Amino acid sequence: MAATSTITQASSEDLGKLVLRLTVGILILFHGIALATGDAGIPNNLARWHLPTELMWLGFLVEFGGGLAMVLGAYARLGGLLLGVFMIIALFMAHIGLMGATNHLFMVANNPAGNHWDHYFLETQMFYLLGGFAVALLGAGRYGLNIGGDLN
Repeated sequence: MAATSTITQASSEDLGKLVLRLTVGILILFHGIALATGDAGIPNNLARWHLPTELMWLGFLVEFGGGLAMVLGAYARLGGLLLGVFMIIALFMAHIGLMGATNHLFMVANNPAGNHWDHYFLETQMFYLLGGFAVALLGAGRYGLNIGGDLN
């Protein structure tokens, strides 16, 4: 009876990892495709920081490549780690400094009160950041291509 319970638990954990990988991976794939087809968010932030806008292709590689790695279960941990680190950089580049003393990470620029982190403002960014790190910590599980050894 205990063996059946262990198998069920392992299967359930692997299924949970699959759901997490697919959710984060598929959604970030859409971001990567949008970036490649003209979304100006990353290039505009790079220009604000006086960096070459061609660096947006690194963002594409992380979003599309990392998302694909998570979806396929091939180097899923690496894809998740790259996504989490990329989102930390993106948060700082998009929400810190450059627009005056009142614009910092936990303030909402369009909020008339301007003094708190609205529940909807950084929701997507935090989803990708934490989802990426969750995949990096948990790995791909049994359901995937399982390429990447310890990085999977």
